[in-house]
Amino acid sequence: MNKYLIGAAAWAILILVLTLTPGESVPDVALFDYDKLGHAFIFFVLSFLLINGVFYHPKSEAKILLAVLVGVIFSVVYGIAIEMVQSLIPGRSMDLYDAIANTAGSLLGLSLFYIMNKLRT
Repeated sequence: MNKYLIGAAAWAILILVLTLTPGESVPDVALFDYDKLGHAFIFFVLSFLLINGVFYHPKSEAKILLAVLVGVIFSVVYGIAIEMVQSLIPGRSMDLYDAIANTAGSLLGLSLFYIMNKLRT
């Protein structure tokens, strides 16, 4: 397992812990005023780490396509699943716009990977 996949796993666990914490336990910090940007950012990082992790995995055959599919699809499905589970958590709710922000962040992670990969070649 490479450093990107380890980072992606740790980041995914952090996202899970933070997003499934009951609403009254979440601190009221000014950063959370920009909720949708926060959602986009955390899924941007997750997507970027996953795509790089799969791309740089030594046993990967269909490198770019596989990396993109795994990274983006996992990030998008993970973001939507978290939003659905939040409806079961006290003080939390499911928000379509959060899921859209999660998806946008995942696509931005793909964009950064694409730009960095183009610059390397």
